[in-house]
Amino acid sequence: MNRQLVRAGRAAVAATAGGSVFLASLAGTAALLLAKQVVTPATRTRDPIKVLKVVPDPGSDASGAITLERVTESEVAGEYTALWDHDRGRARISGIVTATLDTVTRRYDAAVGTSILEARSVRIASAPQRDVDDLGLPWENVEIPTELGPAPAWWLPARAGRPGDWIIHVHGRGATITEPLRTVPVAEARGWNSLVIRYRNDPDAPAGHRGTYGLGLTEWRDVDAAIEWARSRGAERILLAGWSMGGAIVAQTYLRSKLRALIHGIMLESPAMDWRSILVEQASQMRVPRPVANLGMWLLGSPLASKLLGVEEPINLDELDLVARADEFDVPILLLHSLGDTMVPIEASQRFAQARPDLVTFEEFTKARHTRLWNVDRETWERVVGDWLDARR
Repeated sequence: MNRQLVRAGRAAVAATAGGSVFLASLAGTAALLLAKQVVTPATRTRDPIKVLKVVPDPGSDASGAITLERVTESEVAGEYTALWDHDRGRARISGIVTATLDTVTRRYDAAVGTSILEARSVRIASAPQRDVDDLGLPWENVEIPTELGPAPAWWLPARAGRPGDWIIHVHGRGATITEPLRTVPVAEARGWNSLVIRYRNDPDAPAGHRGTYGLGLTEWRDVDAAIEWARSRGAERILLAGWSMGGAIVAQTYLRSKLRALIHGIMLESPAMDWRSILVEQASQMRVPRPVANLGMWLLGSPLASKLLGVEEPINLDELDLVARADEFDVPILLLHSLGDTMVPIEASQRFAQARPDLVTFEEFTKARHTRLWNVDRETWERVVGDWLDARR
């Protein structure tokens, strides 16, 4: 959430002495900002972590040590990708070399694009793969015909296995297309072909209605188009794998698609199971009052949504409440989430797993942050995902 929203929310609390009309105006402004931020893709990539020093290895800038300001994202365990200069520069970062109260120094390697020596700040992407090439697997660029136009995707055929077994991978809100790549090697080793897609409002993909998100209620149609494309190329059994908001998207695909009979399972990683609980939690972290958050959620689904927020249609949060709709699922589901997730609370995943123990394999992690489960405990993550995929054979 941006600073403008935080200021408006706090002002709404502080303005009680200024009269009810003024207070209502401030609350309405904060609620509108909240609702707009939920449905509006970022127009500029923000690199929030300051780079304090870069010491390349002798003879090459492609590897070395990078010192970052010490914040939660810079000190997390595991391997990641650092991005800078609007994602034109990328490097893989790994273990912590040294740390002080204010700084963290980590190893980096495989730096490409804009020189890392020019980086003044970076952001951290959860996948350690800088691009699909890092998987070392055969792949090709393809285009999925969607209702909005062609959407680029990566097609990675398995080197063994049944040609009709496919997994369609869907990244989360604002994440790079590399996010789901951690699943691909585990799937490929078990003979599953992979299609890693972009959807509306992604870079290089068609823009949605006025460039806004539907939180799954519109994006699912792009996944449905990917299913149709896969079917036309021999897919007979399809698994859907969604990360974060991608989880909401693939769930809506399953619930709405006329091709549902092809879907034989769903994998959900740190998924958005209930947007109400997500928005309440994130508003709370920004000290936005609960009444303002409630008003923002009402705006999302109100008749005013299209005019005020630019969305294609009002966003019905009831339809996005997968816990309440748990009885509508009838395929095996793998659900992975972490108690350490501060972006998408785990409680909705826990309730969903409790509601459908007959379908859900639930693996609860403890320390990992949002979509960082593989990074923190790769061995457990790959074992659980691999076992679930084995059971789908």
